[in-house]
Amino acid sequence: MEQKFKRVKRVAHLYERSYQTAAGEWRTKFYGIFKCMWKGERKRKVFSLGGDLRTAKEALALLLAENVKGKDFGAEPEPQKQGITFSEWADDYFKNKIDPEKHAGGVEREKRSFKTLAPYFGGMLLSGIKRSTIMEYAAKRITQPIMRRGKPVEFDDGSGKCDDAGNPVKVEKKIQFPTVNRKLAFLRYLLNLAADDGIIEAAPSVKLKSEKSRKRERVASEGEYRSLLASMSRPAQRVLIALYETAMRANEVLRLPWNMVDEKAGFIRLPADYVKEKKNRTVPISPELRAVLYELRAEQRKVSSISSGVSSRVFTRNSRPMTSVRTAFELAKEKAGVTDLHLLHDLRHTAITRWATQGIAQQAIMAAAGHHSIQQSNAYVNMKDEHLRDAFKVSTQVIQGNAVDAAQAVSY
Repeated sequence: MEQKFKRVKRVAHLYERSYQTAAGEWRTKFYGIFKCMWKGERKRKVFSLGGDLRTAKEALALLLAENVKGKDFGAEPEPQKQGITFSEWADDYFKNKIDPEKHAGGVEREKRSFKTLAPYFGGMLLSGIKRSTIMEYAAKRITQPIMRRGKPVEFDDGSGKCDDAGNPVKVEKKIQFPTVNRKLAFLRYLLNLAADDGIIEAAPSVKLKSEKSRKRERVASEGEYRSLLASMSRPAQRVLIALYETAMRANEVLRLPWNMVDEKAGFIRLPADYVKEKKNRTVPISPELRAVLYELRAEQRKVSSISSGVSSRVFTRNSRPMTSVRTAFELAKEKAGVTDLHLLHDLRHTAITRWATQGIAQQAIMAAAGHHSIQQSNAYVNMKDEHLRDAFKVSTQVIQGNAVDAAQAVSY
């Protein structure tokens, strides 16, 4: 025969109820009974706490604490999450799963990719990221403008349209598909990794567009380089000189420690674990770069005589390591009127092309640039008219830009 609620001795709000099963066994079940304080309603609530007294006491204590905080016990419970989100998986990847052989610059690029992907995919469950979701993201991204310092980047599209003041009408520069491609490549990598680890059953199929037809051939002319230098502060100038003279990547220059600089021999010696190519690289120090290094040495010695907190990094500003020159580079481009020049790749192309026009042997260029093959090296050489003119240095009237009198031309 079933009994009514009976107060458990010395425990406020805890009650027990005994009942008989169909098999004739008597059992006890515990309940928490108190008035809900949500919005002052003070409605009587009854909570089933199971058949174990100790567990029931612990559960009741939690309920009473939530009641004091004003919890709405009548609200629908939130559905429990099944699996992990993209942000949680990426966080685990960066903490525990990065390949120790991966180049530091590659890790930084992955972190930048995640920062871009997070607003869209961050809260999604990995199992909920489908091919259609990814394609929707890609389509949305290529319609968005490139943002810099919180404002859309604008350019003159050459249409000839002008505003009321007679100034050329500028249009927003949209994000290009290679940029989206690289973000999707990292997303695909993380999803494949989750599938390999059994976190999801299978990764969605994501086919990336080929970028071969969009190979960049932009190099900075001597005049553009000088204009950029003139538009920069001295700390940023020194980094630009290093990029122009060495074909090193931006992160390789900015992270460069003094112990890799062999000034006596005239080389920067980059170990395999420091560079993307995973092989030792030796870069000659040009006279222009040597002057920069001498200047940095003197500046840092002066600071060290006052304070012991001088960095071991080569490129510093006010004795502190420089972490980026992207903003300084973009501002200098605007001031100098230089367009469509990328900091990360184009200056490396510029340096290697310049070496080739100076007649430096290809094997020497490959060694300094870290290239593994002649094909890879050739891809970085982008000859323009001025490069051919400088390379041949032929003293003819045609090369010098003067017309040749047809009557004086020799016919064979």
